[in-house]
Amino acid sequence: MSFRIKNWKLAVLAFIFVVFFTSLGCWQLARATEKKSLLASYEKRMQQSPLAANQLHTEEDLRFYRTTLVGSFENKHTLLLDNKTLHGQVGYEVYTPFKVKDASLIFLVDRGFVPATYPRNQLPSIESIIGTVSITGLINKPPTYVALGKIIDTNTSTPLRVQYINLSELSTLLKTQLAPYILSAEPNTMGTYKIEWQIVIMPPEKHVGYAVQWFALALTLLILFVVLNRDRAR
Repeated sequence: MSFRIKNWKLAVLAFIFVVFFTSLGCWQLARATEKKSLLASYEKRMQQSPLAANQLHTEEDLRFYRTTLVGSFENKHTLLLDNKTLHGQVGYEVYTPFKVKDASLIFLVDRGFVPATYPRNQLPSIESIIGTVSITGLINKPPTYVALGKIIDTNTSTPLRVQYINLSELSTLLKTQLAPYILSAEPNTMGTYKIEWQIVIMPPEKHVGYAVQWFALALTLLILFVVLNRDRAR
């Protein structure tokens, strides 16, 4: 048998898709490696004692360190992050700025999940935390988002309903300089709701599984291309 390309247009199209599927597989493997690195960093830093406030003024990456802070909540600036789900239930993630005592630090604290109330224009009642308190939490980056509109909706009451967490935009909106990280409060901390620390949404193993699927598609297409372009001996 000999090999001869019978249709160059289809050959170019097949080549494009083989390259495309292969690149998607490589991207999924890269994501798996990134997730493994994140989880390893989380496990390592969770074994360390919580940092104090005076240890947070550093250029080091602080993500996944725990910290114990003393200060007060700015309850008037409580935010409700819209369109969140927990175990199939729709609702909001509650965020309240926390002013660290004797420090120029204000962390946006993730206090956990509350179910949505109906009708939609009726927001859930959020407990205010009064006075000086001590909280321990996980330093993390804000949740990822796709900004399809303004950060706030037409609601201007307290708590304020927001569509995503962008610390720079919120600093301007709240007229206060927020720290470049959020603080996820430990479960069962005073004033928290249902809260689960989710380090990665998709585990590395799932990315590897997707990579195998993309590579399999590329290989299948390549085999079909070769088979369909072989001249059979007569």
